[in-house]
Amino acid sequence: MEKKLDLILKKLETLDELKQEFPKLKQEFQELKQEFQDVKTQLNENTQLAKAIRDRQEETDAKLESLTMDVHKIHGELSSLKQGQDRQDKILEALAMRSLEQETELRDLKRVK
Repeated sequence: MEKKLDLILKKLETLDELKQEFPKLKQEFQELKQEFQDVKTQLNENTQLAKAIRDRQEETDAKLESLTMDVHKIHGELSSLKQGQDRQDKILEALAMRSLEQETELRDLKRVK
């Protein structure tokens, strides 16, 4: 019987020790709970930031695509203008040659008179 009593006393001592540890464990649990809540809040903020960055990136991509199309259009127009300028340069060169020929013919006609 004495052994059983000793065993019961040891278990009671263990329960007393656990009872004394319980407030400390409860406090640690509350601190962990608060840290978890802080991490959750930060995660939500980071998620919102990531969504905002993604939305802004989509806007930037759309603007870049628009600018790229504008550059291609301008490039096409510039090529067309260059071709027109080349044609006009050839016409001007032909007119200059024709003018020289006519001046030469006029001089020859004046000499003949």
